[in-house]
Amino acid sequence: MKYTASFALGCVLVAMMASGTEVERRWENPVFDSESAAVAAAVAELPMLDADSPHALHMFVDFTLGDSDQRGNGHRANAKSETIGDFLLTRPASSNHNETQRRTIERFRESIPPEQLVIARRLARFGFPDLDGMVWCRMVENVDAFSGLKPPSSDKMSRVGGVTYYCRYIMLPLSYIGADAIRELRRSAGLNPSVNIGDTLRRWQRESFANLVSTFRHELVHVHINSGLGVPAYSNRSRLPTWFHEGTATYLSGDPHAGLSTRYQQYQNLFFYLVQRHGVAGLRSFYTAIFEGNDVATALKSVYRMDSAEQLYEQAGRRHRLVNSLRIAFWVVGLVIVAAAFRGINLPVLGALLVLLAVALATSLVFGLAEHLQGLNGATAVLAAKGVITLLAVTAGAAGLARIRNHRRTLD
Repeated sequence: MKYTASFALGCVLVAMMASGTEVERRWENPVFDSESAAVAAAVAELPMLDADSPHALHMFVDFTLGDSDQRGNGHRANAKSETIGDFLLTRPASSNHNETQRRTIERFRESIPPEQLVIARRLARFGFPDLDGMVWCRMVENVDAFSGLKPPSSDKMSRVGGVTYYCRYIMLPLSYIGADAIRELRRSAGLNPSVNIGDTLRRWQRESFANLVSTFRHELVHVHINSGLGVPAYSNRSRLPTWFHEGTATYLSGDPHAGLSTRYQQYQNLFFYLVQRHGVAGLRSFYTAIFEGNDVATALKSVYRMDSAEQLYEQAGRRHRLVNSLRIAFWVVGLVIVAAAFRGINLPVLGALLVLLAVALATSLVFGLAEHLQGLNGATAVLAAKGVITLLAVTAGAAGLARIRNHRRTLD
């Protein structure tokens, strides 16, 4: 089973949850330097916690306390908690008795520090402020836990795979294999004896873990964005629209393009365009303007001289169509050269193809191939990629021209 839906609803739900009160805002972005300090704060709030308490406070308590903590008020978490670096991770207590979930948690624990380091270094290249304090991460049994979360009508995602609530509460599934998928697999195995349920489930679980890690990166970018913007600025969709939040998360987390919904691919393409057309430095300046308190419209105008998001969509779409047309044109010319050789026309096929390759590489430089490949690694990596592509283009062009000259001498 390939998980092809968008990886996260991200912070789209925040606007619906934020109450705007000072008490609520206090818990939307709580900053604690240790688990003990967070647990002490959560335990202190328990006696006052009731149905009228802010949603963000309920979330803080539920994401902080595990079964081993003093609960009070008959409130039990049914969860185990542990600290991994700057992450307070809680998981279902039942996972201790489920071998597959236990192994997933072990592997995920190992993945958190290196993935966190990759994202932190990447965001630093684009001018994001450092993230102070801990991040809360709640694991749930499987993706069915998100079945009640409906995406906005304007974004027909087929499934939610992870959520960032408020500024720094991440919720992720231990498995992307839902009950419906398992029922369908068993139904198929009943109709087709060649279907091996065990092998299929193991393959799905491998793919599921890859999705878990990818989603974690995506949600971690949301945490950095929301916490960096602060409360209540992060939830203002008129100033910081969804395409900015989700485009940033899909691009900077390196989400696989094919695994995103059509709309999320479009969001990601906007940031590909900004990097390919205007460079890494331009995108860094754009984020700097945002974190200095500007809205997206103002930042677009000051950094990119664009009057609106509509203009960005238009320019990105036009460039995308042009690149696709050029790609098709190069393939057509290449096929014509090969077809001519098969028809017996006397021409230096390999030399012509090498020259075509050199022209294609040179064109790709103009249209930002180096930025596309290495933009996430910063300006130095982009410069190195440009050097390699230039060297390949010069080498291929020189070799192709030499073959063409030799061919002409042979004809003479």
